[in-house]
Amino acid sequence: MAQMTDTRVPAVTLAAKGHFRLDLWGVLALIGAVLLVVAYFMPLWHMTLKAPQYPNDLVLTAYGTTMEGDLLEINTLNHYAGVKAIDPDTVLELKAFPFLLFAFVAVVVAAALVRKRMLRAAVILVAWGFPLGLLVDLQYWLYTYGHDLNEEAPLYPGPFTPKVLGRTKVVNFHSETMVSTGFWLMIAVALMVTIGPWLLRFLRASWSNTGTTKTVAGAAAAIALLLVVRPGATPAVHASGDLAAMIAAAEPGSTVTVPAGTYEGPVVIDKSITLEGAGWPVIDGRRQGDVVKIAAEGVTLRGFVIQGSAREVSDEPTGIRVNGDHAVIEGNRLRDVLYGITLQESDGHTVRFNDVQSVLEFPAERRGHALYLYYTNDNILSDNMISFAKDGVFINFSHHNEIERNLVTDLRYGIHFMYADDNRMIDNRFWNNLTGGSIMYSKDLYFEGNEFSHNRSIASGYGVLFKDVDNVELVNNQIHHNRLGLTMEGAPITPGAFVRLRDNLIGYNDIALFLSTTVGAEFSGNTFTGNLRQVDTKGGSLEHHNKWQVDGRGNYWDDYRGYDANGDGTGDIEYRYRSAFSELVQRDESLKAYSFTPAQTAVDLAARWFPAYKYAPTVVDRAPLMKPTVRLASPSESSSLVVVLALLALTAIPAAGLGYARIGFGRGA
Repeated sequence: MAQMTDTRVPAVTLAAKGHFRLDLWGVLALIGAVLLVVAYFMPLWHMTLKAPQYPNDLVLTAYGTTMEGDLLEINTLNHYAGVKAIDPDTVLELKAFPFLLFAFVAVVVAAALVRKRMLRAAVILVAWGFPLGLLVDLQYWLYTYGHDLNEEAPLYPGPFTPKVLGRTKVVNFHSETMVSTGFWLMIAVALMVTIGPWLLRFLRASWSNTGTTKTVAGAAAAIALLLVVRPGATPAVHASGDLAAMIAAAEPGSTVTVPAGTYEGPVVIDKSITLEGAGWPVIDGRRQGDVVKIAAEGVTLRGFVIQGSAREVSDEPTGIRVNGDHAVIEGNRLRDVLYGITLQESDGHTVRFNDVQSVLEFPAERRGHALYLYYTNDNILSDNMISFAKDGVFINFSHHNEIERNLVTDLRYGIHFMYADDNRMIDNRFWNNLTGGSIMYSKDLYFEGNEFSHNRSIASGYGVLFKDVDNVELVNNQIHHNRLGLTMEGAPITPGAFVRLRDNLIGYNDIALFLSTTVGAEFSGNTFTGNLRQVDTKGGSLEHHNKWQVDGRGNYWDDYRGYDANGDGTGDIEYRYRSAFSELVQRDESLKAYSFTPAQTAVDLAARWFPAYKYAPTVVDRAPLMKPTVRLASPSESSSLVVVLALLALTAIPAAGLGYARIGFGRGA
């Protein structure tokens, strides 16, 4: 497949083995890991104690592993005030700090390389937990030490609560506390992994949009415009000729910066130029055909609000129609357009960082596709936000495309393949659609790291549907909380072809697998958990049609009741799945009305308990796994995960703060 270079955001691609590729977040995370190491050697918190008898003040500085300053004098004051003495050698948190910090550094590095969404989310949460949890624990222990006093002490001051930040007066002492360099480095790391990529892209776009002088004042103006001008706002109204004149006057290969305002469409770009918007200028098609048409090779379009295409379905009007090769469509917002971005009979495009919606008042079936590929090859579709269209990504007679890191929600099909070969889907998220993915009449497809979830339409509700496909691999995807997790028919359709599913999570669906007798897939290392039914079939038993273990490695089934006597991680007896209810439904479709009711449960239990009611198994896994290969932060578990991570951030990781807090009580005595 042709590779295209990301010219918008700096990125690093590692030519190492495996699937490690550094994106912008990964680069910032690695820089953050270095800053965390630097923070290890820097002070995190300090206190200055002022009193008449100490004209030079008393100062104490807390590091991750030690304390420096006037500790002896502070402990003396603690003694007379009834506050416990501070002994750094007995502070367990100071000893644990290096291990906790460098463990977090390792996790940050891993998240940068592996590019797993949940791992990165955990990194962001813990990155904030480090500094903020430190402050919470400091204040807690300041309160505890200020109230756990020896009332017989000579200078007993009564209960008090020093502030973790700011100034506190106790008797004739004034304590001034503030975080220090190491703490601010941690805050910088948290900001980098949270908003760093967005901020850099924004600054780069602002810099590019300030004109040839690229002054700081220009950048400030661009930022002000971004904050003030909302999509649809009209600070100035320009005729269509204004924009057409800019394009006509531009030399091929030049950059045209379009100021904020509303420009009338339709607009045709018929030469190789870069058209950049400054302050989100609006191109309004006035419901007359396509809003923007790219008819030349090598055009770049970025930074615009595109709105107001025609609405006649038969003409397939679109926000941006691309007919010239090697276009770059990035950082645009498309609203109130029937179709979003159409790539048609041209090749080698990059479509990224766009926000696409169709006509909101139309029902899903009346809208057009957000990204529509028709007879176009070798494209990259990445980091787009897609919602409220018919199909999020519709690929028809188009091959050798990369679809990466897109968020697709609230439409009919998240992704729809028709006669589309040799395409790769990496790290996309399709949720809350009628169907997550419908993959039909295509071959040589690769899916990795995608999420198909919460697609629960009664009419379809597929997480993913595969129909008449060949040579398909699904690796490490998450298919959960759908009506039907994975539906397969004609998979593969050609003798000698394959469909392989490895290390995926298929969980919390009404039915995990809905398979036809035309399915001959290979399943290994997958985790089936939380499903109401594991497998339903159409056309009879599938016991021998599919391969449920590969090279002695089967799958994890949460209803497996076997054992592992030799401790090799594989069950010593085979896993068999039978569903008597499914058999009855095949005989009489009207029995579907009892699906997921006590009646279904009773029938399936009877088939287990009484041999007379046993039916042929639909699954025979001769090497079932004893432990799941992957876990899911599903809605049913997400609250627990948040609690666990919060406790980790507020207790374990900033535990060194307990030691610092003890210092503070001494200072405030």
